[in-house]
Amino acid sequence: MKLTVPLSRLLLCAAACAAAMHSRAQDPQLSQFYAAPMYLNPALTGNTDQDRIALNYRLQWPGIGAGYKTYAAAFDHRSTELSSGLGGMVMHDRSGSLGLSFTQLAFNYSYEARLNRHRAVRGGLRAAYTSRTFNWGDVLFADQVIRESATSIEPALMQSISYFDFSAGFLYYTGQFWAGASLNHLNQPQQSFCLEGDDRLPMRASAHAGYRFAVDGRPFRHSETTMTLAAHYKAQQQWDQLDVGGYVDHKELTLGMWYRGLPGVKAYRPGYSNDDAVILMLGYETPYRLRMVYSYDITVSKLTLKSGGAHELSVIYEWARRGKNRKYRSVPCPKF
Repeated sequence: MKLTVPLSRLLLCAAACAAAMHSRAQDPQLSQFYAAPMYLNPALTGNTDQDRIALNYRLQWPGIGAGYKTYAAAFDHRSTELSSGLGGMVMHDRSGSLGLSFTQLAFNYSYEARLNRHRAVRGGLRAAYTSRTFNWGDVLFADQVIRESATSIEPALMQSISYFDFSAGFLYYTGQFWAGASLNHLNQPQQSFCLEGDDRLPMRASAHAGYRFAVDGRPFRHSETTMTLAAHYKAQQQWDQLDVGGYVDHKELTLGMWYRGLPGVKAYRPGYSNDDAVILMLGYETPYRLRMVYSYDITVSKLTLKSGGAHELSVIYEWARRGKNRKYRSVPCPKF
């Protein structure tokens, strides 16, 4: 029986197979990176009045096939007596039409040391268990097309792999300024789907900083309108990007704009600059400390708006039990 395969499907499958056998994909990224604090930096675990629940969803490039979907749910708690934060996080990411995906279960711990009344440092650790899978039944190899066969002679791939993963982070902050860094995949776990493959997950470095200030002429702590300027740089192997921008908080509303990329600094190859997206953000906080935010990535790379951009939604609920710990000074990071 002769196989008839559209060229576009053949190329897509070939690319996906190559990725499965020798994966070099970067970790999932969130435009609202501060809305997933434990993923951004384990040192931010427990940076709350006492308890926090965070839910995140991202749909990237829906105009290109199945797109890329990321889900995350997290809970963390701050212990005043131990000067520590404890938390857990579940993240699931699914990429493309072949269902290349991973699910991660992580546990975070952080410790805070006060330098004085206005300054502190935090350190954090993350231990995670990750499972990666893909849909073997949808894979089409080149030899199947050449031989006009329904089966392949390529070496078999494992449909799933799993490994432990460890990360660490550090943070310094004052009442209005913060700066932190994290290093992920410290043990560089094996992620190859090949039985005899060797493909280590490369370490990912991240650095973030920001400053908040009043813009309504009032003292910062009594201001109803503040502006936050922040930046987030991340690098993994030969890939790196910078998120830079800011947003304004006015009572319950938040409006923000970000840019992601490194144009003029680095090009992957001639004609392909490190240019990604402009991000618009709108958030609202209810009187019950429930925060909701939506953002949209406007693609400015050569994918253009035909990619469908990226939609992202975050919901965060934070509370203090029995009204305790109102004098605790948390990191003045962006709400989202």
